Amino acid sequence: MARIKPFEELTFHDDFMFGVIMQDKAICREALECLLGIKIDRIEYAEPQYSADPFYTSHGIRLDVYVQDESRIYDVEIQNRDWQDLGRRTRYYQGMMDTDSLLRGEPYSKLKDSIIIFLCRFDPFKKGIPCYTVRRMCLQDSAVKIDDGALVQVFNCEAFGQVKDQKLRAFLKYVQNGTAETDFTRRLNKMVEAKKQIEGMKKTYLSWSLHDHDVRMEGRIEGRQEGRKEGITIGRTEGATEKAHEAARNMLADKLPYDKIAQYTGLSVTQVEQLATQV
Repeated sequence: MARIKPFEELTFHDDFMFGVIMQDKAICREALECLLGIKIDRIEYAEPQYSADPFYTSHGIRLDVYVQDESRIYDVEIQNRDWQDLGRRTRYYQGMMDTDSLLRGEPYSKLKDSIIIFLCRFDPFKKGIPCYTVRRMCLQDSAVKIDDGALVQVFNCEAFGQVKDQKLRAFLKYVQNGTAETDFTRRLNKMVEAKKQIEGMKKTYLSWSLHDHDVRMEGRIEGRQEGRKEGITIGRTEGATEKAHEAARNMLADKLPYDKIAQYTGLSVTQVEQLATQV
């Protein structure tokens, strides 16, 4: 299991902190205006890590920032790793957002315009373009307007130096390497440091991180079970116990109290004490 990044080391571009900071409606609106170059009067339902999972059989997704205004819905995602599935990921997110936003029985014309924004700390398409704007189009005649109301904007933060707009360039630079050079990015940086001082925020982060590990482990176990059904030999997993032990070791390294570690991991205090002798 990958080590949980220490809470004290989190930056704006870390998934958890990104969601927390963007929960501030004023900050979220300013970021959207900066990224899209439009004026937004107000946004609603700004909440971090919104979970869209309307069907129990579906592959649930967690949206980093999911907000809406009068006529549009926005999803803003921070991407630190190149999983090389960005196209299909945006396709799935779009479908889930539309399903979630359209009430049963309503006509398709009631669907709001949607804008999916990916802030990538790498160049996903290897063309050196600062912002890849993606819409559906007709290959035979680009003049044909599909008019599905969907827009995807993928920002390559590595190429911030090519951006002409000063505020956008500074924002992408801050996402990429944490350098705060403008009033907006300095405010973001100040908010990140302030959030680290809030009592209980670290507990929330640890619980959130453990939940993520739970989801990943369940996926691995399901994959192994499916592989066995197909006669494929796959290395055995140590299961939930080893996962809890590893998480506990990380927390011990961060000097959390034994009782809190037991609470977060499901281990007994005695088990945590035994693990402490090994750290």
